[in-house]
Amino acid sequence: MTTTYLITGASEGIGLEIARQAAAEGAAILMVARDEARLRAAATSIAGAIRPQIAAVDLADPVALDAFLADLDARGYRPDVVVNNAGQGASGAFVDADWARLDAMLRLNMNALARISHWAARGMKARGAGAIVNLSAAVATRPTPYFAAYAASKAFVTNLSIAMDSELRGFGVSVSAIHPPAVRTSFGTAGKADLKSTLVHKLFPTVGPATVARAVMSAVRRRRRSVIIGPVAGIVMGTAPILPRGFDLAFMTLLFKGKRPATA
Repeated sequence: MTTTYLITGASEGIGLEIARQAAAEGAAILMVARDEARLRAAATSIAGAIRPQIAAVDLADPVALDAFLADLDARGYRPDVVVNNAGQGASGAFVDADWARLDAMLRLNMNALARISHWAARGMKARGAGAIVNLSAAVATRPTPYFAAYAASKAFVTNLSIAMDSELRGFGVSVSAIHPPAVRTSFGTAGKADLKSTLVHKLFPTVGPATVARAVMSAVRRRRRSVIIGPVAGIVMGTAPILPRGFDLAFMTLLFKGKRPATA
């Protein structure tokens, strides 16, 4: 029986690599992202027995998201696996950030993820099977000055995922939170998370999107609640509960502040 995957943020980076690895296992994939041209090109690049389907949706728009899910319901689409990978980043001082950009990031990272997880979980619970995988981050465990809203949004992702898994495990449904360190994608570039000038980008090793995708596929197979990828993420998450808060905030500030223009 063919396994069906719904993958968000699938036009590049981690999402595209997850789609490739799922296709290699013979899965039927629905790739979701905002940019239709890039999404179509990404789908064309994937080899597999089953041609991936695509859906161009601005997931940060709640009206568009609800219409998308209603269309899936009308077509009787029932994914076996949902991967909430779509996300945005915003670095710099919270108070100096453009609110429209922050709002779009928070709606995508939290609201859209929660909405899709809620929709998927209802169907999976009724069927008694399924897996939801939510991409979080190593910084989900600690307040992160100059990356504050992003880290806080990932704390939401982790806590929601783990709690959902506890509620649904008895119904045959697993929910996994994936915690990578920095990943070698376009995420950290200017115009996105903009981390190029930060020490965290310069000092710590990154992982490739294929490594994260393998962790996602393993989480589905093994029904893992929380996955930490690599030693850097392990150190970040493991030391969060034991470091004095003042030291921790100073250290995270040093890592994430970067060389940014001074503001009044």
